[in-house]
Amino acid sequence: MLKTVGIGLFATLMSGSALLAQDALGGAEVIPLSGWGYDELYQGGVSAERYMEDVIVYGENGEEIGDIEDILIGPDGKVLSVIAEVGGFWDIGDTHVSVPFDMVEANADGDGITVPVTEDNVGDYGFMDGWRQARISAESAETDVVSEVDDAEVSRAWRATELIGDTARVRDGENETYRNYGYINDLILSNGMVTAVVVDLGARGMGYRAYPYYGRGAGTGNWNAGSAYYDTPYSGDDIDQMDRFELERIGS
Repeated sequence: MLKTVGIGLFATLMSGSALLAQDALGGAEVIPLSGWGYDELYQGGVSAERYMEDVIVYGENGEEIGDIEDILIGPDGKVLSVIAEVGGFWDIGDTHVSVPFDMVEANADGDGITVPVTEDNVGDYGFMDGWRQARISAESAETDVVSEVDDAEVSRAWRATELIGDTARVRDGENETYRNYGYINDLILSNGMVTAVVVDLGARGMGYRAYPYYGRGAGTGNWNAGSAYYDTPYSGDDIDQMDRFELERIGS
């Protein structure tokens, strides 16, 4: 499965036959669940949880330098960068580094990723125009390697670990209110984007469902950094009628 991760190796998720409809709320494009299936998620998707847990980070000389701690995504769901904890194998102590996604290379043997960070140059990262980057915006996450990252220093860029664990809410009837429905168990990455959220409905004995990811946008499941909720444009009945999603088949 790890051979499928990394820049340029995400599979295209949606087929050309997947139709878009206009949502009544704000005119936003919403993918109808009647045209949504799991096959391409299983075959070409990458679990964000597994990516963060299993992938080893290597330096340019091939030495193991750390682990992935998080994934930064933009408001539209684009994967901007990975946050890696490095330095434990050096004499500088642990530090967190945000590496733009287009600087991340998947290793040929599939056991990890390679980033352009070394013991000698790690101190060079994080400087812009002579001062240390104190916060990471979506723009800088996508273009600049930033060091000394901690939880408080990420702004206007979304952490995968913030979304995973949030409460998933569904539209309640014809009004514009939402109700709790489950919680986000995982994110599915494909083609450099977050393309689906996996929702755990276990409290009702219904297992998992996976449905399209929507970032910021009127009527399409708004989610902001720091929010405790992920709102979907679908109703509970819509999601109840979906097949169960089998987590173990991701990347199969």
